[in-house]
Amino acid sequence: MARVYYVDTAIPADKKKRRKNKTHVVFDGSRVFRVKKLTELEDASEIYIDAMFQQIYGELIELIERNVKIFSLKNLRLLKRLREENGVEKSDEVDARLLSMIPKNHFKQLTLKKLSILKLIGEYERYVEWKKTIQQWIQICPLDFFKESVKRLQRLIQQYARKIIREVKNDENYATTYRLACDMLGVRNSVEVAILVARLPLNWKLSRLYGLLGLTPHKNKNYHHKLRAHLSSVATAIYLNSKRYKQCKASAELIKDIEGLSPNTAIYMLQLRILKVLKKAWQQSQCMLVGGQ
Repeated sequence: MARVYYVDTAIPADKKKRRKNKTHVVFDGSRVFRVKKLTELEDASEIYIDAMFQQIYGELIELIERNVKIFSLKNLRLLKRLREENGVEKSDEVDARLLSMIPKNHFKQLTLKKLSILKLIGEYERYVEWKKTIQQWIQICPLDFFKESVKRLQRLIQQYARKIIREVKNDENYATTYRLACDMLGVRNSVEVAILVARLPLNWKLSRLYGLLGLTPHKNKNYHHKLRAHLSSVATAIYLNSKRYKQCKASAELIKDIEGLSPNTAIYMLQLRILKVLKKAWQQSQCMLVGGQ
């Protein structure tokens, strides 16, 4: 018999990072239990999860390929609000039960396409991190082996960048936003813009996006560091090529009034403006979608 499960997801055990016994907590409507992998829920028809982690993308993809519907909570604040309303302390077991109390319209269904893109992005980010680490090693010990490793990683990074851009361009949910954003920013085939379009919740208000990326005056330490790094990369590239942008009417407004500012201040301002551009591109794509229906 097909079942519906509510799951407080966990990052799998990782001996290298000394993270042990991390299991997913599952509520089936009557009891709470734990599984090491979501794929152990063999009789599932629908699974509602609180959050996605890169380490479980493979499990989610396998489940969708088995025709299991996966739904992810849109806003984790709902769990916090429910805990306060019910006077309970935070725990994995409590959150799994509370998920079943949240109306279905607060969840979004995950697709194979979406997860495939997210998996590519995760692998791309991993190779970029490895490259940065080895480059630091080279500063201490400039061995040819390390230098060759950097070259190989760069080739992998470029391969994944092309795959991500291709997938985003071919996805009806992202293609128009990506095209409009690149045109407004005056860039072509930017993997960083593709990642931001695919991963940023551009349906949020700008104020919430600023908080998510740590762009508020009193930023929370828990802001999304990886997404902020992608945004910073786009801003830095534009800053370093500001002379070219002055000659382009479409993107001249982007670099207006940044001359004379310190690099850090200029890049910070550019991040704010780029985020506004991404939001505007998403809004225009939504209008085009409605107009085309």
